[in-house]
Amino acid sequence: MKKTTIISLMLCGLALAACHKPTDEEMGAKMLQEARELLQQGNTSAARDTIMSLRQRYPRAVEARTQAILTLDSIELLDAINEQDSLKTEFYKRKIEDDKKK
Repeated sequence: MKKTTIISLMLCGLALAACHKPTDEEMGAKMLQEARELLQQGNTSAARDTIMSLRQRYPRAVEARTQAILTLDSIELLDAINEQDSLKTEFYKRKIEDDKKK
Protein backbone atom coordinates (compact mmCIF):
# COMPACT_ATOMS: atom_id res chain seq x y z
CA MET A 1 0.00 0.00 0.00
CA LYS A 2 2.79 2.37 0.85
CA LYS A 3 4.52 1.81 -2.49
CA THR A 4 1.33 2.60 -4.37
CA THR A 5 0.86 5.86 -2.46
CA ILE A 6 4.46 6.93 -3.08
CA ILE A 7 4.25 6.09 -6.78
CA SER A 8 0.94 7.96 -7.07
CA LEU A 9 2.43 11.02 -5.39
CA MET A 10 5.46 10.89 -7.66
CA LEU A 11 3.27 10.69 -10.75
CA CYS A 12 1.18 13.63 -9.54
CA GLY A 13 4.35 15.63 -8.95
CA LEU A 14 5.62 14.84 -12.42
CA ALA A 15 2.30 15.82 -13.95
CA LEU A 16 2.35 19.15 -12.11
CA ALA A 17 5.93 19.81 -13.15
CA ALA A 18 5.07 19.09 -16.79
CA CYS A 19 2.26 21.65 -16.65
CA HIS A 20 4.52 24.47 -15.43
CA LYS A 21 3.56 27.73 -17.08
CA PRO A 22 6.35 30.31 -17.22
CA THR A 23 5.74 33.33 -15.01
CA ASP A 24 5.66 36.90 -16.29
CA GLU A 25 9.06 37.41 -14.68
CA GLU A 26 10.55 34.43 -16.55
CA MET A 27 9.09 35.56 -19.86
CA GLY A 28 10.22 39.14 -19.22
CA ALA A 29 13.74 37.94 -18.44
CA LYS A 30 13.78 35.99 -21.71
CA MET A 31 12.75 39.09 -23.69
CA LEU A 32 15.31 41.19 -21.83
CA GLN A 33 18.05 38.73 -22.79
CA GLU A 34 16.89 38.93 -26.40
CA ALA A 35 17.06 42.75 -26.27
CA ARG A 36 20.58 42.61 -24.83
CA GLU A 37 21.71 40.26 -27.59
CA LEU A 38 20.26 42.60 -30.21
CA LEU A 39 22.07 45.52 -28.58
CA GLN A 40 25.37 43.63 -28.66
CA GLN A 41 24.80 43.05 -32.38
CA GLY A 42 24.34 46.81 -32.81
CA ASN A 43 20.65 46.56 -33.66
CA THR A 44 19.44 49.31 -31.33
CA SER A 45 16.08 49.72 -33.05
CA ALA A 46 15.10 46.06 -32.61
CA ALA A 47 16.45 46.06 -29.04
CA ARG A 48 14.32 49.11 -28.19
CA ASP A 49 11.25 47.50 -29.78
CA THR A 50 11.82 44.32 -27.76
CA ILE A 51 12.00 46.28 -24.51
CA MET A 52 8.85 48.23 -25.34
CA SER A 53 7.11 44.94 -26.10
CA LEU A 54 8.32 43.51 -22.78
CA ARG A 55 6.86 46.49 -20.94
CA GLN A 56 3.48 46.05 -22.62
CA ARG A 57 3.22 42.26 -22.39
CA TYR A 58 4.55 41.71 -18.87
CA PRO A 59 3.67 44.67 -16.64
CA ARG A 60 4.09 42.52 -13.50
CA ALA A 61 7.64 41.43 -14.35
CA VAL A 62 9.13 44.01 -12.00
CA GLU A 63 12.75 42.81 -11.98
CA ALA A 64 12.88 42.34 -15.75
CA ARG A 65 11.34 45.79 -16.27
CA THR A 66 13.84 47.36 -13.87
CA GLN A 67 16.74 45.81 -15.78
CA ALA A 68 15.10 46.81 -19.06
CA ILE A 69 15.20 50.46 -17.98
CA LEU A 70 18.98 50.21 -17.62
CA THR A 71 19.28 48.48 -20.99
CA LEU A 72 17.08 51.14 -22.58
CA ASP A 73 19.36 53.82 -21.12
CA SER A 74 22.30 52.08 -22.79
CA ILE A 75 20.42 52.03 -26.09
CA GLU A 76 19.64 55.75 -25.85
CA LEU A 77 23.25 56.55 -24.98
CA LEU A 78 24.56 54.50 -27.88
CA ASP A 79 22.12 56.21 -30.26
CA ALA A 80 23.20 59.63 -28.98
CA ILE A 81 26.87 58.76 -29.51
CA ASN A 82 26.14 57.53 -33.03
CA GLU A 83 24.17 60.69 -33.79
CA GLN A 84 27.00 62.83 -32.47
CA ASP A 85 29.50 60.97 -34.64
CA SER A 86 27.24 61.46 -37.63
CA LEU A 87 26.95 65.18 -36.95
CA LYS A 88 30.71 65.52 -36.56
CA THR A 89 31.27 63.74 -39.86
CA GLU A 90 28.79 66.01 -41.61
CA PHE A 91 30.37 69.10 -40.03
CA TYR A 92 33.85 68.18 -41.21
CA LYS A 93 32.61 67.35 -44.73
CA ARG A 94 31.01 70.79 -44.99
CA LYS A 95 34.05 72.47 -43.50
CA ILE A 96 36.38 70.83 -46.02
CA GLU A 97 34.06 71.84 -48.88
CA ASP A 98 33.91 75.41 -47.57
CA ASP A 99 37.70 75.55 -47.17
CA LYS A 100 38.15 74.38 -50.78
CA LYS A 101 36.01 77.30 -51.98
CA LYS A 102 38.29 79.84 -50.33
